[in-house]
Amino acid sequence: MRKYILLLLMSALLMAPAVASAHTTDKSMLYTDVPATSENIQQIMILQSLGLIGYNGVDMALNPSENLSRKDFAAWIGAFFGLEGSTVEELAQAAKNEEYVSSLEGDITYKEINTALLHNKYEFEKPDATLTKEEYITFLSENLDMDMGGHTLLQMGGFSYGPTGTIEDVVTGDNMGVIVEGKTYMLSGHPRIFADSTDPESWIGQNLEKSILTTSGGHHHGHEQQTSDAPTIQYIQIASTTQQTTEDTTNKYEGTSTLREDQQKNEGSDKTSTSSSMIWIIAVIALVAVMIAIFFMKRKK
Repeated sequence: MRKYILLLLMSALLMAPAVASAHTTDKSMLYTDVPATSENIQQIMILQSLGLIGYNGVDMALNPSENLSRKDFAAWIGAFFGLEGSTVEELAQAAKNEEYVSSLEGDITYKEINTALLHNKYEFEKPDATLTKEEYITFLSENLDMDMGGHTLLQMGGFSYGPTGTIEDVVTGDNMGVIVEGKTYMLSGHPRIFADSTDPESWIGQNLEKSILTTSGGHHHGHEQQTSDAPTIQYIQIASTTQQTTEDTTNKYEGTSTLREDQQKNEGSDKTSTSSSMIWIIAVIALVAVMIAIFFMKRKK
């Protein structure tokens, strides 16, 4: 009996599909209180892939409407700059030690964010105002590519924008990758995937709208260290097939509607033509009947 059970288990393992070693995160796996349909879901995914937002160490919630604390901000940029530490407390203290923040108490202000991340290049109307996490996400997303004397915030973290265009093929197995314009780009160990599916096979033929690469020598927020000099994709954004399907369906219905209209017009024309023919036939019959009647009347006379 044990042999049979062992054989069944081995068979099940052999038949089980291979799972990629990359720990992918899609738009439904970010935070428990951030649905995949959120308007700023792309902004959140991009900033999280860069390490500019993270988890609070307590649960998987973001709580976007609450004020951003100095402690959370310090922990996030500690990860962004690749400082030593694995917990919120360790990263926050490391950021304070490096003087990215002056305190871990209270809420962060625009002025402090400007000093820590933007080299004081941004001018605020109210620099001492605090902000919610959602406002922080919007603000950083709008200034991710701001020139700060020859480099951007994206580049400061050791990242660059990657390939765009049609995905011609994919690499599967222990490591995943995409092929765009004949060149292969491998995905990092913890990529963020904005797509209808995390199955790379489903990406073939789809449009790669945006991607972000890790670059050699970058910080890559601590846990995402490069194992080689080859850039890897940290964030991948693939055009949704839902919209395309909707457009195709709409075009199909429009085409069907037009076809029906044409058929109705043709049917109307055919009916009109038939009616005209019937009128002529009746008129001819009536004329023949009148001529016959006149002929018989003459004979009687």
